[in-house]
Amino acid sequence: MPQIERLVVEALTEYASPVAAQNIMNRALRRAGVNPDAMGPEAWVRFVRGPLLAELQQVFPIQEPTGALRRVLRGLEEAAAARPQPAAPAPAPAAAGDRNTLILPRREVDLDRAEAREGLVNELAREEGVSGVLLQGPSYQEARLPGVEDLAPILGVVHSLLQKQKPYKLFYSVFQEGQVLVRPLGPALVALVAKREANLGRLLHVLNSYEAKGGQP
Repeated sequence: MPQIERLVVEALTEYASPVAAQNIMNRALRRAGVNPDAMGPEAWVRFVRGPLLAELQQVFPIQEPTGALRRVLRGLEEAAAARPQPAAPAPAPAAAGDRNTLILPRREVDLDRAEAREGLVNELAREEGVSGVLLQGPSYQEARLPGVEDLAPILGVVHSLLQKQKPYKLFYSVFQEGQVLVRPLGPALVALVAKREANLGRLLHVLNSYEAKGGQP
């Protein structure tokens, strides 16, 4: 792995687990159609600000690179300015089908009503590529599709820790069998377990379209 690629992946671990960070990098490189071995600092700056940031924005609510990624980007910009290099091929624009342009209206869910909770879980379970759904609140739990109930204690702990350290909007990770997304929904957590090939952008749009009754995110 090129040194610059390694630095960028390490910076991405501030957003996700090391495995998830590498997957994000791989998807961005694949969609951009670029070879990291042939990229100099200037090409990496274009890649980070373009395809990589677009990939991150499908998973995390950010507008610009932050933290370690911003520091790496600043170093690349300084290197490019100090030692100009022949321009590498610009990243090819993503195919129209690669970008998820789905716009969904906000959908309010009354989590105090069992029928509303069941409806939410059933809707999410019907999404293509979803292998499990969990909705867990202070006094209720709804799970769909095999094996999800086994993950409930782990996901509950993850949710509690993230809420205590800093209120979060989304937790995303990958594991051997697929990928998992967890987000707070009012007093509850809602989690999706999906196959590796599932359309992450689509799942994020759908998951983020819900809000708890009363305006709670």
